[in-house]
Amino acid sequence: MIRRIQIDNFKSLDGFSLPPAGSPPLANFTCLIGANGSGKSTVLQALDFLSHLVRGNFSEWLRERNWTLQELSSKLSGTEQIYIDFRVELQTASTLPVYWHCTFLPGESRISNESVAENGQWLLTTWPGPISLILNDRKSTKEYSGLKYSGSVLSILDDRDLHPSLQQLKRSLGDSLANFELVSPFNLKQDSQPSKAIGAHGENFPGFLHVMSDGIRDRVYTKMKEFFPFVNAIQREEKIDAQIRLSSFEKNMRTLDSMPDYQVSDGISSRHFSDGFTRILAVVAQIESCLTPGPVQTADRILLLDEIENGIHPELMAKFVRYLAEAPVQIIATTHSPLILNYLSDKQAEESVILLYRNSTGRTRSCRYFDLPSAKKKLGILGPGEVYLDTSIEQIAREAEDMERGASAQADAVEL
Repeated sequence: MIRRIQIDNFKSLDGFSLPPAGSPPLANFTCLIGANGSGKSTVLQALDFLSHLVRGNFSEWLRERNWTLQELSSKLSGTEQIYIDFRVELQTASTLPVYWHCTFLPGESRISNESVAENGQWLLTTWPGPISLILNDRKSTKEYSGLKYSGSVLSILDDRDLHPSLQQLKRSLGDSLANFELVSPFNLKQDSQPSKAIGAHGENFPGFLHVMSDGIRDRVYTKMKEFFPFVNAIQREEKIDAQIRLSSFEKNMRTLDSMPDYQVSDGISSRHFSDGFTRILAVVAQIESCLTPGPVQTADRILLLDEIENGIHPELMAKFVRYLAEAPVQIIATTHSPLILNYLSDKQAEESVILLYRNSTGRTRSCRYFDLPSAKKKLGILGPGEVYLDTSIEQIAREAEDMERGASAQADAVEL
């Protein structure tokens, strides 16, 4: 899971840290709040771009959004050479933090240097000189030269050669990171070919459920019944053209009584699923599909959810937020809804709710919301969501910037 990330020169994220410098690392569940335009969606976009660098297909990511690389570079930077810089600290199975650093040059469409370190040892370096890699035996070193690749060099290296921590980094930041920022319920509902992943806009979802093992699908459907007790079953059918179609069957439907072996065509087509039902089904499928079997379930999945309250009734949202907060995967979500915060305990809120705001230079900054004195004082009396509702977002953003200035001045004084 991601413990910390620092980003330079990606849109409004310049000199940006999540969580803020000097505070505890990110929790499994992180909820980003802030005014419109504060940078919440930009954080998800930066993480998604980073993921596609690791996969080696960032050009495809740009095409999906109809963006250019030049549009990603911060217009706030005064540097002559424009670059985008990522520094990520991850927690791996070794329990030791792994540090990944890369500098991307939009003008040249490439990473100029990349490195990974663990416990003071370089596991991967690409600059200066040839690419140097610590192999899977944790001792041997291998060097590469003349390689052609797009994005991270990890995208083309054989997993069997990689140190275990590099394998987990590649998995966690690569294919295991799923972004729901662009996902449309309309696309989720459409028939699709079998697929190992949900598309960026929600396409291929029926095909994603189709290729799951029976055990995983059963787990998904069991969880959905907890959210929607009236749903008796969700079935899939492969059509003549190899398209996969989903249908649901509700309790007391005629087909359940008269046709024990009911067909998908007898149910309610996914094209008629409600948006809220479809969004929850897709998120549950993403989470349950990557859990390891056994009493202690762990996963490398990192899930990015934008405005998680959309299309979901408040009472159902309470169950959904608790499910997300307790899931053994890492979730970074954004919201404008005070209700979302009210479904968290005070302790969860203190750990997971992070305010994003623009400072006087226009740069996005982060602050743990309940570290701010005005919010912390109210939390002893009100629930987390009530504090958010009772506090002006503009005033608390100014309070956060004042704290930022004070911390910066204190750091300068220490250096002197």
